[in-house]
Amino acid sequence: MGKRIRFLLGVLLSVASSFAFEDSDLDGVEDSKDRCPNTPILVLVDKYGCPLKEELKGKTRLYRGRFYLRIGGGFVKDESEERSYTSLSLAYSYKLLYTSLSLRYYTSSKLYSSGWGDASVFAGISKFITEKLYTLSGLRVKFPTGSDQYSSGKTYYTPSVVLDYIFGKYDVFTYVSYTFRNDDRLKDTFFISVGGGADVTKKFYLSLSYDISESALEDRYDSYVSLFSIYDLSKRFYISFNYSKGINDEATDHSVSARLGIRF
Repeated sequence: MGKRIRFLLGVLLSVASSFAFEDSDLDGVEDSKDRCPNTPILVLVDKYGCPLKEELKGKTRLYRGRFYLRIGGGFVKDESEERSYTSLSLAYSYKLLYTSLSLRYYTSSKLYSSGWGDASVFAGISKFITEKLYTLSGLRVKFPTGSDQYSSGKTYYTPSVVLDYIFGKYDVFTYVSYTFRNDDRLKDTFFISVGGGADVTKKFYLSLSYDISESALEDRYDSYVSLFSIYDLSKRFYISFNYSKGINDEATDHSVSARLGIRF
C-alpha cells in the first residue's frame, strides 16, 4: 500500500485529503510497510525496511533527514468569487518527525488584487500503531504574513490527527482537526474527512473522501466530495491533483489544485 503521509500532509495544507505508492528512502520497501524510515541509500535492508545486522556494524549514523519541495497552484470558484494562486512548500522529515513550511501567492481574484496569503508551519509525529493502522498527529500554525485582503491579521492554531487503516493495496482513513482562530469576529471551527483509496498501479494512487467543514461565520456545516490522485514520475519526482466540489449551497462550489513534488 502506498504511503499516504505525503497526501495527508497536503490535506493539512488545504481542505481535503489524499496518497500513493512511495519509497521515500529508496530502500525498495513501500513507506506504508517501512518500519525504519530514512534508511541511508545503499544500506541493505530486510523485508521491513530495517538495516540488516551485518550492515549495523561500524555504523554510527543510520538515519538522515529528507527534504521535500512542492511547487504548484490552484483555482477556487464560488458564486461571487474566482481566485487563482501559486503555492510553494518545503518539508523535512527525520525518523518519525515531519515539519513543513507553506507559502501561497494569489495571482488573480474577482474581488481583490493579487497578494500573498498567510504562511503556515506544520510539525507532526507519524507512526504505525499496529502493522496496518497508521497515525499522524500534529499542529499547524498559520501566521498573519499575508496581504490585508487575504489575512485576518491573527495567528491560527490547528491541532489534527489522521488515522489510516491499510490492507493490501487499499486503505480507509479519517482526518480530524480543530482551528483556534483567536478572533472575536470568527468562530473556532471543526473539520473532518472520511474516505478511502487504492493503488491503481504501483505508481498511481486514487482516493475519494467526504469532508465536513464548520463555518467560521455562521452556525452551519459545509460538506464536500474530494478526489485526490498522485502519480510517481520517478523515485524523485511526482505529481498530485486534488479536486473538491461543494455539496450544499453555502459550500465553495469548486476547488482544484495540482503540484509537482521533488524528494531529495
